[in-house]
Amino acid sequence: MSYQHKIVSVENDVLIVAVEGWGDGYILWQRGLTEEAGSEHGIYFECDDQFNGGFNCVEECLVTSDGIHVSLANGKLAHFYFIKGFDKFVELKSGLMQIYEGHEDVLEFTL
Repeated sequence: MSYQHKIVSVENDVLIVAVEGWGDGYILWQRGLTEEAGSEHGIYFECDDQFNGGFNCVEECLVTSDGIHVSLANGKLAHFYFIKGFDKFVELKSGLMQIYEGHEDVLEFTL
């Protein structure tokens, strides 16, 4: 069974990369593509809840075959695990490269 949800989308000039995980878990990134959409604010990140989110808070993001591990600027770590059957690694990598365009050093992929 493959993963059925879209990973990358654009809504109202905002690039969104989002993945659903186990239970109610999710992880997402947003980046405005125009000034009107907030491009000057940078990259918004969120994991499982808005409490675990903010702008420009990701220092490192490691994508592995089982999940995503994020080091945040406040010293916290966010761990997200893919559901069984997740098979959208190419789309996820492409989307994150677009989100972090100009800041690709934040990303690491070990797939």
